[in-house]
Amino acid sequence: MTADRAPALGESRVIAAGYRVDDFLTGLAARWDVPLGKPRLIDAPQGRKVWHFSGGVPRDGERQMAIAGVPTEQGDIITFSCMVKADRAKASAFLEDCTDTVIPGWDAKGAASWLRTAKQQVDALYTKERRQVVSSLYVSAGAHALLLRSGPTPESAGTYTLTVAGGGIAENP
Repeated sequence: MTADRAPALGESRVIAAGYRVDDFLTGLAARWDVPLGKPRLIDAPQGRKVWHFSGGVPRDGERQMAIAGVPTEQGDIITFSCMVKADRAKASAFLEDCTDTVIPGWDAKGAASWLRTAKQQVDALYTKERRQVVSSLYVSAGAHALLLRSGPTPESAGTYTLTVAGGGIAENP
């Protein structure tokens, strides 16, 4: 669906108690040669401050692939995102690796199957609409995943953003 029709999400919470950067994201970053930065406190909407970390692989001054996340002060992950240029070789493999989390109870095979379908759907709609589009949600083990494709211009191949977050399951407006 186009992003303006996407359901609203409730408040995010920790994906799973004890689920930390080192449990999955450090290995993911190493497999794809994405250097992760140290968590730092940043400004967030509504005057809040949140911890945030990110790392990316630049080419020609533009991030081609990136991983970002929001942990609690104690290090438990609330949300993480994997971003990759849609026209980058192995973009699909990177996104699929991002769904193969070690979240306790997460159905990684179900997530991979969802991703293949979601990617086909967002690709078809992005080609037709040439604006930001979003997939249906994948829900497993108290967490959810969402795939977005957007681009700076209608002619752009765009960027995929796969986000996995705890809580905040969709609420239709």
